[in-house]
Amino acid sequence: MPFVEIEDVGTKARRKLTPHRRLQVWEKTGGICVLCSRKIEGGRERWIAEHIRALELGGADNLDNMGPAHEACAFVKTQDDHRRAAKAKREKIQYIGADGAKRPLPFGRHSPWKRKVSGQIVPR
Repeated sequence: MPFVEIEDVGTKARRKLTPHRRLQVWEKTGGICVLCSRKIEGGRERWIAEHIRALELGGADNLDNMGPAHEACAFVKTQDDHRRAAKAKREKIQYIGADGAKRPLPFGRHSPWKRKVSGQIVPR
């Protein structure tokens, strides 16, 4: 039995971001970017409602997990989130044993042995 309770943090469903919810996200921080902590000029700069913990990494789709972010800041964070999610998926595939076979097929391309047309078996 493991010491820590194992919890699967699969991806969460995303709700529609209405203008009312977008306004709530803005007012929650007063227009401060949650990633770089600088003021966002609402009329001049492009901003998005960013999930602080990404949905694909187990974050919730509620206002507590969202905040305004500059578009450039969010782009960098999203790239990092995708990288981390891909790594987590690779680790999960390996953990549950869903990855490819560990042993090559006999006399296949990745086998250390080769069978000639005559039937003779020789090292590759």
